[in-house]
Amino acid sequence: MPFIDILIFAVIAIFLIFRLRSILGTKDGFEKPQKTMQTEPMKDNVINFKTKSSDTVHDALNGSGLKDLRKLDTSFKDEEFLNGAKAAFPLILNSFSEGDLGNLRRYVGFDLYEEFATAIHQRDEAGEKLKINIEKVNDIQLLDAEISDGIASVTVKFDTIQTRILTDSKDVEIGDDSFSSEQIEDIWIFERDIKSKDPNWKLVETGTTEID
Repeated sequence: MPFIDILIFAVIAIFLIFRLRSILGTKDGFEKPQKTMQTEPMKDNVINFKTKSSDTVHDALNGSGLKDLRKLDTSFKDEEFLNGAKAAFPLILNSFSEGDLGNLRRYVGFDLYEEFATAIHQRDEAGEKLKINIEKVNDIQLLDAEISDGIASVTVKFDTIQTRILTDSKDVEIGDDSFSSEQIEDIWIFERDIKSKDPNWKLVETGTTEID
């Protein structure tokens, strides 16, 4: 009965083939492509150039008055600043009168330095000499402060008794530009970037008032 045996095996084989097809499925090249999940990029990775963080920083570094300066620059101390200004006052005046550009460059802002340097060169070309003597410092006061984008400026009044003598190339005193033992009020403005680690202030503007 070999024929019957072969038939039985054939039936079993066909059954197994259909069984496997039902379990595994077919792949004939016409399957629908599987849908892939598309994920949106995380918003945290997007750089927003319209952020207001920089504006917030700038707002925090703007102010008016000494009270705002003390708040924005915690290293600012009135007494320490006045002591520094008191030391800088004669140093800068003497450097200007002696034509010491090296010292002026250290303590004076660029624009004011250019003005001082021009005045010194003109004085040298004319053969003139200037002597400044600070006889007495009556008072030094902090008048005001401004902070703009982290640049702080402080206005200081120096009330002093001074003698200033300007002489020409023949050592003759030039009367219109000379005076002796007069009370003078100098209004100076110092400036510093409070975002910088450099603690030094520079003189950026000067003005003088004679008191009758």
